[in-house]
Amino acid sequence: MNLRPFLRSLEEVNRHPPSFDLNPAREKALLDIGRYLETHIRSGQPFDLKTVHPNPLWQVFEERLHDALTRARDMNLPPGACRMHQWYSSGVIFQTRDSVLGFDIVPMRRLYGWEDRFAQTEQLADWLDALFITHRHEDHHDPDLVRAMLKAGKPVHMPEALAQTWKESPCLMPVRHDDQWDVAAVRVHARRGIHVWRDDDRELPLCVYEVVWPDQRAIVYGGDVDYTKVLERSDDLAIDAFFLPWRAPNASYEEGHEQQIGPLHEAVQQALDKLNPAMLFYEHCAELEHVYDGFAASFDMALDLKKRLPVRSELLFWGEHIDLPH
Repeated sequence: MNLRPFLRSLEEVNRHPPSFDLNPAREKALLDIGRYLETHIRSGQPFDLKTVHPNPLWQVFEERLHDALTRARDMNLPPGACRMHQWYSSGVIFQTRDSVLGFDIVPMRRLYGWEDRFAQTEQLADWLDALFITHRHEDHHDPDLVRAMLKAGKPVHMPEALAQTWKESPCLMPVRHDDQWDVAAVRVHARRGIHVWRDDDRELPLCVYEVVWPDQRAIVYGGDVDYTKVLERSDDLAIDAFFLPWRAPNASYEEGHEQQIGPLHEAVQQALDKLNPAMLFYEHCAELEHVYDGFAASFDMALDLKKRLPVRSELLFWGEHIDLPH
């Protein structure tokens, strides 16, 4: 089993850290990582996620995330700085001098029976001041982390329907449409969203979080929200960042689908029209379960959008961070 090509690509990514500029070397390295995953982790391949234990490829990711978490916890940010850390898949962490907020954080994919070698679940629960969960899917909602947060007395926000599946706790915060509250030095406004490839929110309730820091820095985070359908913002806010979910939001913009009516960048333009964000981040690429099940890693789709869209944007890989301009 040869990890060397993958490790070379990962090192090339490290040499070209995220920015909003086009970077052909970084782009090539990300595409190479995507192709490597597609040809090495599926059923019967050298690093088959379900059968190769311990899994050397996952161990590389695990060590990378552990190192990133260790460095982040030792950081002393200057006043006014907001650092965004890309965790696994859709998970993002916002770190300022006043708070550390996690969104859809999954310490590891437990689906494959892997061990949490570095106790990252407990470390994350110790570091985060609050956790926000958009919906119930296991690549966005990790019950072990929720339990660790609640045990530590940290607030966990999730859709009301999902919260009802948990034992009542003072730190478990059910979220309903149009709820507004203050927590961990930020103001939050939650609204309902519709999950990608769903027609409404009844089957799979989803929360979209609008978060505002004291300096009026603002982001909209909705996990797997279909941004061509319901997507709202406060009229008096300038949105700094929005987070695009993986692939196309529905059949109307899925390449080659019989119901397709337009290309993906036209779908994303609808989100830009609604929110007018200063920047976009591409999320959920290379989610391991999706790749295992036969989907493409989809780095190519994100990188194509970066070239096409009239807004600053970037694709961060797991364990990377970027300071958000404001």
